[in-house]
Amino acid sequence: MAVKFIEKHGNGLLGCWEITEETNQLFSVYNPVEEELEKYNRYRNENRKREWLAARLLLREMLGSSTKISYDPSGKPVLASTPGHISISHTSGFVVAIYHPIHHPGIDIELITRSIERAAGSFLSTRELAECTFDGKLSNKDLMVRWCAKEVVFKMVPYSNIDFASQIYCQGLPLNSGEGNMSASFTATGINLNIPLQFRCIGDLLMVWGFLEI
Repeated sequence: MAVKFIEKHGNGLLGCWEITEETNQLFSVYNPVEEELEKYNRYRNENRKREWLAARLLLREMLGSSTKISYDPSGKPVLASTPGHISISHTSGFVVAIYHPIHHPGIDIELITRSIERAAGSFLSTRELAECTFDGKLSNKDLMVRWCAKEVVFKMVPYSNIDFASQIYCQGLPLNSGEGNMSASFTATGINLNIPLQFRCIGDLLMVWGFLEI
């Protein structure tokens, strides 16, 4: 089994699975129950099937038992039969998951080399765009740090119709250390949340995560 790591963070758990198995190998180990098969069989893409299976196997390893995942109206995964909260992300052969028994977690993993310059104006404020501009050019790494952080905040907060550019601000930072702390904030009518986050580079991958006390 290709669990890359499972770590304890306070009362929470962080896990990463590198998907090296074929779909049939993952399927035979996880063995979805009948009610899960309807969801699983909707996927036609083999990579998406492997991600679906690996995410559930990773949570099984993290929590020590099988647990059913359902989804809330906004599409966020929730534990249907186990206390606590989860967040899941996947990209390029990796699945990551985070769990906390009380607080609301969020996690995102992306290829740091993925080009998102064209979309920058849709998720960054004017201030953030300026912070990501050097010698007249946008830095894709700085954009990606903020994109991941904002995805994490979006997954954490129990609100819908969130505008990434105006409601979530991310304080970016250099990735030279490969691992460290950062912060973000979320604002809405009568709400102002300061949210501590952590980041880690895994080769060409960037992972950002955190826990929100609500």
